Amino acid sequence: MRVIVIGAGFAGMAAACRLAGDGHVVTVVEKAPRLGGRAASFERQGETLDYGQHVLLRACGAAQGFLERVGALDAVSFQESLAVPLLFEGRRWVLRSWPLPGVTHLAPGLLGYRPLSGRERLAAAHAGLALLASRSAKDETFAAWLSRHGQTERIVQRFWDPVVIATLNAPSAAASFAAARHVFRDAFLLPHGADMGLFTTPLATVFNAARRYLEARGGSVELGAPIGAISIRDGAACGVRLEDGREIGADAVISAVPPDALEPLARGLTDLESTVAAAGRLAWSPIVNVHLTFDRDVLADPFAVGIDSPVQAVFRKGKTIVMSQSSAGDLIDLPDHEIVVKLSQALRELLPSARDAKVVDTLVLRHRRATFVPSPGSDALRPKSRTPIPALYLAGDWTATGWPSTIESAVLSGVFAAAAAERDMAPADAAATAA
Repeated sequence: MRVIVIGAGFAGMAAACRLAGDGHVVTVVEKAPRLGGRAASFERQGETLDYGQHVLLRACGAAQGFLERVGALDAVSFQESLAVPLLFEGRRWVLRSWPLPGVTHLAPGLLGYRPLSGRERLAAAHAGLALLASRSAKDETFAAWLSRHGQTERIVQRFWDPVVIATLNAPSAAASFAAARHVFRDAFLLPHGADMGLFTTPLATVFNAARRYLEARGGSVELGAPIGAISIRDGAACGVRLEDGREIGADAVISAVPPDALEPLARGLTDLESTVAAAGRLAWSPIVNVHLTFDRDVLADPFAVGIDSPVQAVFRKGKTIVMSQSSAGDLIDLPDHEIVVKLSQALRELLPSARDAKVVDTLVLRHRRATFVPSPGSDALRPKSRTPIPALYLAGDWTATGWPSTIESAVLSGVFAAAAAERDMAPADAAATAA
């Protein structure tokens, strides 16, 4: 089977490598001059940097499977057990998982959670047990559910929202209860599910490994090749036409681009337009990453999390501190220098070791449409892999994977689309072979 994959992010490369590994001939077409999509890397002053800071949880089995397939499993390093350094009011301590059964593995850490009073810790623990046991199908915000379970604004701000914002790129007031429950039940409340995996190399290393895997199996990648249209013959997808006029034929096409990039390709394809229009109603949330290079090391941990601070997740890259600010609507339109001043001041309040250090370089990276917001009702807008057009499939973290907008969702979507294409095209392949 000949397959064209549109888009070379995690979704597209996961689909392509799955198909190539099964013996199909795959061509990946990407309009950008580099691999990676929203997870791409770039060169600056002789250094390869990622556009964003990405983390895997041990519960992300599909992502780990993809890394293993392409020989890049060593690109991520997992903790032996969950240990999150927390920065609060100029002090540091570590929230740890303990070797206890079931949900109790977090109990000692929660009972010693300093930003909350003893009464607040017990209230948070009670809500955690209720969350684990809940079978509610009510489509409401997580904040509404938390309020009904005795969680005050301070508990939400200091305990629940740091996790929700980091994983869902939206606060509890915007995220759906279903999405938040998925994160907590399938990761943080599961022993070892939330063990943190940090990438030890730029993501370009991962995508280059995926490209080598694909090309070694007869596949190819075309960069800097924007699509002009999806070709349709007899009502089914049969290839693509590039903007430079070239036609590439195929037995199946997988689109692994976001809804806004798919929308122009869907125009005139009546059966696809309604699917894309529904996905177009998904809200998107920005992420801002701020790189501060100091004249000395200011953070001993590879990463840390700010509590009750404008600073959220902090990553150490040598003498450079990268502050990854999710749900960054308050920052996205500010000038670079205002963002740097605001966050550097907040960082110094959290980190005493940074107060006398000199900033020697700065970099601000904006991602206006970083992830979609898993708000109440959003699941109904997420399409499945198959489209109404035969031989045309969808992939992307925004499709119906059961996961929020993450690397895991992207990889799962690629696997789902590849599997659907294989199942649908198998009879045709068999008939052709028999003939």
